[in-house]
Amino acid sequence: MKSKSMSTPEKAAVSRAMEMLFAEKERLYIDKYSKEFLTGFNRFFINIMKHEGVRNWIMSLMEKAGPGIYGGFISRTKYMDDVLEAAIANKFDAVVNLGGGYDTKCLRFDFKGLEYYHVDQKPVMDNYKKIMSGLEGGIPAHVKFVPIDFNTQNLGNELVKAGYDKDKRTLFLWEGVTQYITLEAVVGTLEYIASCLKGSQVVFTYVPKSLFTSSETFPEYRKVIKLAKRVGEEWITGLESEKISEFIEQCGLVLIEDVGNTDYKKRYFEPIAREMAIMPIERIAYAEVKE
Repeated sequence: MKSKSMSTPEKAAVSRAMEMLFAEKERLYIDKYSKEFLTGFNRFFINIMKHEGVRNWIMSLMEKAGPGIYGGFISRTKYMDDVLEAAIANKFDAVVNLGGGYDTKCLRFDFKGLEYYHVDQKPVMDNYKKIMSGLEGGIPAHVKFVPIDFNTQNLGNELVKAGYDKDKRTLFLWEGVTQYITLEAVVGTLEYIASCLKGSQVVFTYVPKSLFTSSETFPEYRKVIKLAKRVGEEWITGLESEKISEFIEQCGLVLIEDVGNTDYKKRYFEPIAREMAIMPIERIAYAEVKE
């Protein structure tokens, strides 16, 4: 039985909303929508954090519970925002947000005619649509919803039902999902993406396999894994970061870049002189479909 806990989509939404509490020169991105997807308690949580002293105290508690998790969340959001911005500028045809949760990219960006498919489990999707329909402007016309269980349903079949054509150059965003599903589901999804039009791309987060296989690796995060399991959100799949290029090639893709905490610090935080702990237990792989 699942313990009562904040849902994974809402955890990510809280982190995105928190970034708006910092001074404009320190923010990695602008997101005025994420707070709208929070429950009453978390709205209160965000409101009291407007006070710098309270915010610093709460963030110190968060760091003790999960070092660098907040920094990791906002870094991956920034990275995927940058990849999406480039795809829009390069006139891609479609964006597919896999496991999109309460992500607000479809509200924050001008898609300039691109199709946008928001893919997630039906209960998450239903709540997401309900909240979005109540926002000023409602659900954007370019947004299409695709309910799916990655472990049991075929991504290609479900996208086709929603009107997607894989002969369109597409950016696939896949944030915070792969550790929760089977390796077979990860491989199957990447192989489907590899069957799409040349030049299509995928950017996805993953956790190192050593996190599961060696208790000596990242010992300070063992409790994070245990807590996830206790609340019914068990981490079951990791990838070998030192072999990520080979793994992606086996799935039919070519690696563009593999990044992690040290890369985020250099790209995002050092230029603005912002001190930020970033978890080393999650990385991002960015790959492309080649002939």
